[in-house]
Amino acid sequence: MSQSNQPRVTVGCPACATPVSAPVPGGPGLRGVEHGRESEWEESHRLNGLETTCRNCGHQVELYYY
Repeated sequence: MSQSNQPRVTVGCPACATPVSAPVPGGPGLRGVEHGRESEWEESHRLNGLETTCRNCGHQVELYYY
């Protein structure tokens, strides 16, 4: 999937409050434990992250998602 087709998330830079936007790959999100198999749920729902840079002040911004 190309970046242009990925949803984007926008947050405020913690240093200057400028909006910072980054593409976030699609995933299963958070769901409840299915069929009592908690270990399978944990494996498929890992916290992921990415780093991007504020275009205004250059601050490194970390984004985490499921």
